[in-house]
Amino acid sequence: MWGKIALWATVFWAGAVAGNVDSVTRQGESMREAWEMQESVLTESCRTWLVRSSFSSVPYFRDDTGKLLQEEDGYFYSYWGGVLARYDVDTLEREVLYEAASEQNGRLFCMDGEYIYFLEIPNISPYGKKSILYRVKKDGTELTVLDENVPDAGMYDGGAGCYQEYTAMDIEKDVLYLMHDEIVVCYRIKPEGGVEQIDMADTLYGMVPEGFRTPHTSGNYLSYWNLPSIPYCAGNLGYFFACSEEYGWLIRVDAESGIVENVTADLPESLRYYDHLQLTHDSLFYSVDQKIWMRRGLESGSEWEKWYESDQELRFCSYDESGMYFEAWAEGETEDRSGVWSLYQINWEGERTCLFSMEGEQYFSEYPMGFPLKRFLVLGDYLYYFDVTEQGEGIYRLPLAEAERGADVRPQLVCMYDEDKTNEISYIESVKTGPKGDVIALPTQFGKLYLYERTNADKKINAFLKKLYREHEAALAEENEAFCEDFEAEWEDLQGIWEYWYSKDNPDMEEQEQKRVIAEESTVEISVSISYVSEAYLVVDISEYSYRFPGAHGMYWDDYYVFDRRTGERLTLLDFVDNTEEEVEELVSTYLELCGLPSDAEGVTQEPERFFLTAEGIGIHYDVYELSDYASGAQDIIIPYAEFRIREGMIQ
Repeated sequence: MWGKIALWATVFWAGAVAGNVDSVTRQGESMREAWEMQESVLTESCRTWLVRSSFSSVPYFRDDTGKLLQEEDGYFYSYWGGVLARYDVDTLEREVLYEAASEQNGRLFCMDGEYIYFLEIPNISPYGKKSILYRVKKDGTELTVLDENVPDAGMYDGGAGCYQEYTAMDIEKDVLYLMHDEIVVCYRIKPEGGVEQIDMADTLYGMVPEGFRTPHTSGNYLSYWNLPSIPYCAGNLGYFFACSEEYGWLIRVDAESGIVENVTADLPESLRYYDHLQLTHDSLFYSVDQKIWMRRGLESGSEWEKWYESDQELRFCSYDESGMYFEAWAEGETEDRSGVWSLYQINWEGERTCLFSMEGEQYFSEYPMGFPLKRFLVLGDYLYYFDVTEQGEGIYRLPLAEAERGADVRPQLVCMYDEDKTNEISYIESVKTGPKGDVIALPTQFGKLYLYERTNADKKINAFLKKLYREHEAALAEENEAFCEDFEAEWEDLQGIWEYWYSKDNPDMEEQEQKRVIAEESTVEISVSISYVSEAYLVVDISEYSYRFPGAHGMYWDDYYVFDRRTGERLTLLDFVDNTEEEVEELVSTYLELCGLPSDAEGVTQEPERFFLTAEGIGIHYDVYELSDYASGAQDIIIPYAEFRIREGMIQ
């Protein structure tokens, strides 16, 4: 009897003692039910008496592993768009350590000792081609391929129309982890410098009790997205977290002994299925309404207590050795919805300081996943943040002392991600139309791209584009005429939709205004962009999206135009390669089949709008519905240049 009670205590609240009937009652299960559950769920190694000293807080640490920006020894490190670089913290001078052939969707890298580990995913078909694992010294020397055949992150997701990618990368002791949901690829780092792939059961993941899953696993209602990965927690805290959707539990597991503790005891039931938990080096925090923040120490036996109460909603940003950082937005009553954005620091004793406030529109853009630590990073005398500007997406910094004094400070660019280099050679003229006054019209937006005419070739390309734009404008005029005729003919039915969906909020709106509101639900948007540019070639993508209210969804298509920047001539696929039509069709069919798509490529060379170039190969585009259903979307097949016979003089 006493042995069973002791084993049951390993799963429930730390410090619960044998015979504590009140504790059993709070959990909502009898001792027998708890015992039977543990017998079926927990492995033998986890059935250990839990002593109070097993779990505790640790001294403050800052671990940037897996983040967009990582700082170490006076340098920032970054991997984005295929460029692995480091920046001097003081001067922000950039040094490129590695540059991939194509921009990388992933940004995964981690540092261990004197080395940086990172992935490169070649942008060629079939999608899901194996990734390449590299290692390089922090000064950019000794670049080494560790595995040129890294397994895919997951199976092909037909619904999403793509292969899943790794979402986290970390090193704990001598094991490198590549993580995506419950799919984990593990490498043992050999003393001599190489790696060998090992089974995840032989790593920390082998210690996750049966019936439990790692946090932030898709399809799991117990998401706990804010909790770090297993190797991150094990390396910094000495234990890691796992959860069971069936029992509604979040547990932590000692990385050495396998001792288990239920973290969600006394946590409100509603918080077990949402993303409210925040973890620091010595506490767990949660907030239901972002106004009252509760804290629980990480020592076994700690209880929840109110840490801070605010009169406005506070959004967690990050933390450091001084305390936690929150942002708050007070919306104004002006027409442009301007207000006041504030950044606060709340120290560990619960004292709040406003670092600075700004009036106007909400200042910072949303952060991408992985920005350290959350949305902002305070390091030394600066606030670092992610923002989107005309130049592209990047990380900037502001001097906190000057900002706190209310000085008009200009943000410094630390590093640029997804830099839009095409704005150096081109510009956009946007034209909008729509209902105006008593006139009903199809709402349209046409963003026309033009090159700065620095050469005769630029002028020739612009002339070609202007001709295309006139054709699109003529088609839009016809589409608008048809739209207006259909709109008036169908108004009785549309008015019924108005009565059902809109009239409650607008009971007194006149009929003409009703028509204008309904008409504005439809749209045609044409955008023109440069998808690829090199010294010799330019690829222009003309994309159209069209939606007619009250349809289930809109339709979209893309046409590509490849230009020789030296002559201004438009190129077809057969201008670029020395293969016959039959050879090209056979090659495209092979790659379509490899991608699990219908392999009929007959006539592909006779449709030049399908052809485009990338840094690594020749692309063939298929619009939505051409090869698969709407949910699968459009398909791009990218074939390596080496598969073709490139014509002489057509440099890559």
